[in-house]
This record gives sequence, C-alpha cells and structure tokens, in this order.
Amino acid sequence: MKALSLTVWLTLAAMTGYAMFHITFEVERLESELRDVNRLTKKGKDEVHHLKAEWSYLNRPDRLSELTKRFLPNWAAPTTNQIIAIDNLSENLTGSEKPSKTKSNITKTKHRLEKPERRRYAKH
Repeated sequence: MKALSLTVWLTLAAMTGYAMFHITFEVERLESELRDVNRLTKKGKDEVHHLKAEWSYLNRPDRLSELTKRFLPNWAAPTTNQIIAIDNLSENLTGSEKPSKTKSNITKTKHRLEKPERRRYAKH
C-alpha cells in the first residue's frame, strides 16, 4: 500500500513539475511574441508618421504651384460658376446644359458598380 501511495505521489509531483515548466516556457514564448508584435506596431506607427510628414512636404502649396506651372501651363483655377453642389449636378445636366457625347468617369463607375460582387458595397 505504501509503495502504491508513494508511486501516486511521485507521479503527481512529476506531472506538476512538468506542467510548471511547460507553462513557464509557454509564457516566455508568448511574452517574446508580444514583444515582437509591439516592436512591429511601433515600427508601423513610425512608418505612418514618416509617410504623413512626407505627404505634407510633397503637398506644399508653393511646390504644387510650381508643378502646375511646369506640367499644366494652360490650367486656370475654376471660377465660381463652375463650382456647384453635388445635389444640383443632376438638375444642371437635365437643364440647359447637355452632357458631352464622350464617355465620362461617371458611366465607368456606374458600370463597375453593376458587377454583383461590388453591388453590395454601393450606396443606394
């Protein structure tokens, strides 16, 4: 009886020791994984910060003005009568002004939204 009891206790002690070391190593592995995720998150935040700074640098009004003069020499700023609210767009098209015969981006967009996989994302 004593041998059986001793065997059971030693088995329980061995299983407890194994479980303790297994849990310890698993915790260390998860902490290492957490450090890696935190490091990658910080790296991603730094990249986003860098890209925002670069975007701000590239969108300086003086730089854009210079590029406009160089690459779009005939470009002129829109006049106030060319700017309308999006709600009034259809009224203007059905009124005195006729839409041009060329295909516009609006028809291309409408066609792309007719695809079944994109229809569910379109705003109705």
